[in-house]
Amino acid sequence: MIKTYCFSRLPLVGYLIFLSLCVHAQVHEFTGYGAPTLEDIRLKKCSFDADADAVILLNEAWTDFDESYRMVTSHHIRLKILTDKARDAANVKIRYYRKDDFEEIYDIDGMTINQEADGNFTTTKLEKSSIFDRKINELRSEMAFAFPSVKAGSILEYKYVSKMKSYGGLDRWEFQDYLPVVTSRYNLVIVPNAEFAYRVSKRVDFPITITPDKDKGSIYFEMNNIPALTDEPYMDAREDYIQKVIFQLSGYGGGEFSRNKYMTSWDEVIRELTDETSFGVQLNKNIPGTSDFIKSISAQSPYMKMKQVYEYVKSNMSWNYILSKYSEEGIKQAWQKKKGNSGEINLILVNLLREAGLEAYPMLVSERFNGEVNPDYPFVDEFNTVFACVLIDSKKYYLNGLDKFTPVNLVPESILNTTALVVNKKKGGLINIADDQMKYDEHISTTINIKDNGVFDGSVTVNSNAYAKVEKARMYSEDKDQYLKQYFHKDDNLVEVKNIKAVNLDSDTLPMEQHADFNGTFMKAGDYYQVPLDLFLGMKKNPFLSDDRFSKVNFGYSRSVNLVNLVHLPAGYTVAEMPKSYSIVDQDKDVSVTRTMSYEKETNLVSCTISINFTQATYSTYMYPVLKDIYKKMFVMLQEPLLIIKK
Repeated sequence: MIKTYCFSRLPLVGYLIFLSLCVHAQVHEFTGYGAPTLEDIRLKKCSFDADADAVILLNEAWTDFDESYRMVTSHHIRLKILTDKARDAANVKIRYYRKDDFEEIYDIDGMTINQEADGNFTTTKLEKSSIFDRKINELRSEMAFAFPSVKAGSILEYKYVSKMKSYGGLDRWEFQDYLPVVTSRYNLVIVPNAEFAYRVSKRVDFPITITPDKDKGSIYFEMNNIPALTDEPYMDAREDYIQKVIFQLSGYGGGEFSRNKYMTSWDEVIRELTDETSFGVQLNKNIPGTSDFIKSISAQSPYMKMKQVYEYVKSNMSWNYILSKYSEEGIKQAWQKKKGNSGEINLILVNLLREAGLEAYPMLVSERFNGEVNPDYPFVDEFNTVFACVLIDSKKYYLNGLDKFTPVNLVPESILNTTALVVNKKKGGLINIADDQMKYDEHISTTINIKDNGVFDGSVTVNSNAYAKVEKARMYSEDKDQYLKQYFHKDDNLVEVKNIKAVNLDSDTLPMEQHADFNGTFMKAGDYYQVPLDLFLGMKKNPFLSDDRFSKVNFGYSRSVNLVNLVHLPAGYTVAEMPKSYSIVDQDKDVSVTRTMSYEKETNLVSCTISINFTQATYSTYMYPVLKDIYKKMFVMLQEPLLIIKK
């Protein structure tokens, strides 16, 4: 459930809330700090998340403002270690926004409370010398520390204060965590003359308490007994499922926060962004030193111009690992440095596409890991970066100058099945991004030549097309050892793979072709040799083992994998037991797994064809039990060996 709530002491306009206050903040003192309840002490198991190894007993915060209208938030967290497996929960990292000294973290205090064998309690304080301030990148740092004397049964408690230069840092409160949470509560006092909106995003079966106080200009939120939200295989953005309340500030009189982040319509968003110095004003700029390149591609077709500009930007710009929608210092300076954030690189890309005579627009996107965009509410901060949108013969192409592996004819995997905002006053607006034509498409051909006594050799060819090529080319280029471990090297060490090579990595039209030779000795059980039939399928572990699932399954794209095995038996050997032909199809025919087996006695040749097809990119939580059952049967099938015996 996603719902926008409104709270105001003044007349409501759209979704904005206007408050006028005249109080000053003090750092909030939590009366229960360092004093866990008897119930906390006696807790041995989380009643609403039975498998939990640790539990957050209390997560609370209080936001107010000081005499300079800076936003001051006091935090208090208490958690309990239930088993020794959860000792990592004693390592705490508090991230904050460091650029331009926007945020400060201070007054960190912590303790470990243990009940000893004699029933007495000992308290071990967190030493100030064990708190470290670490820089992550140009935007963010973190305060990191580890609790002392931690064991099963320990109660860990800490508090700290965050001070931001303005309420521009007001973002969200998350009730849910990687650990189950008994109580999560947040009290917000808004700064005078502010206007803001907030939305609650939660499951309908999880109750929430919301208590506004118009006299104090505050609002209070509380949720209880919230199960842990862990990262699930093929999960959409965790952000889409976490129980939370989202705040978005529009601005207020005076102070340093001036950028309007909330508008009443998407058209207004486009108008604001078009006039924004760090966004729309950066377009239609002449980028120094690029005129010769633009002239060199003037005779090309529109498609080839787009492709060459795309490659030109990717080869000339490097990413500083900061995701942004804006150009902080201007795209000309970023081009001179040959380095920039994601916004700068893709705004440069839009500029050069336009210089080449193409119709190109900036497009705000929320990549899949960032979470879904709610089209009903114009919240700019739901987008995490900007891509380029190019129109050629009524077809849209989506380009990301950071992506070294996705060709121009494919929609980048990170924005598949998402909502984006094309920023243009005439042709802009929200669009849904999908690719119904291209899929993960792979064909594997294996030839196994068996010698006497189970010794064998053979070869394998893998043709990876479309998204299969993008996924494998990225892994092959970035971590070749991991790639070979995943797809070619076998865990049992019975197969030695050699002469591995991959070609066509730079081609937009040809599949990535991978070839390898292999040899080894098959396992023997009694008089039988076991010949595996899934040697290079790359499916080593069933990802769907959990009984319950919180999120839908998002593969990103439909999938088709076809494997052909040809097994040549030597003279004097025969098939003792051959796996049966097999077929699994769900009721809606969205998932199908088939295996076809044949044996030609005259040539002593066994043929095995396995076909795995997922016609949908996403599957709802209601479909999960069916998907889980199919995967279970599929992995049993894949692990069935061919048994051969010497006559």
